[in-house]
Amino acid sequence: MKKLTVLKIVSILHIILTIIWSLWYYSELNDGKGWGLLFSLGLAAFGIIGLIVSWIVGFICKKTIQAQPLRIQNTIEAALVVGFLVFVGLYY
Repeated sequence: MKKLTVLKIVSILHIILTIIWSLWYYSELNDGKGWGLLFSLGLAAFGIIGLIVSWIVGFICKKTIQAQPLRIQNTIEAALVVGFLVFVGLYY
């Protein structure tokens, strides 16, 4: 990761907090059936998907935009993060 962008920071923070949360509540997650640990992996997958989306947006911005691709990439990624947070906030 050469340059940190908005979505990379949020995704890495999400993965780290998911790992900390999973370790903190490991006894509750490990109930013998494995569904809690699968839930933790599913939460971590959101962070990995965020990193992949950040890479795709960065690739597209570098190939198509000549002037200030990082600024436009950060704007697109910030809109994606805010949109996702609003969606989760309204849905749940």
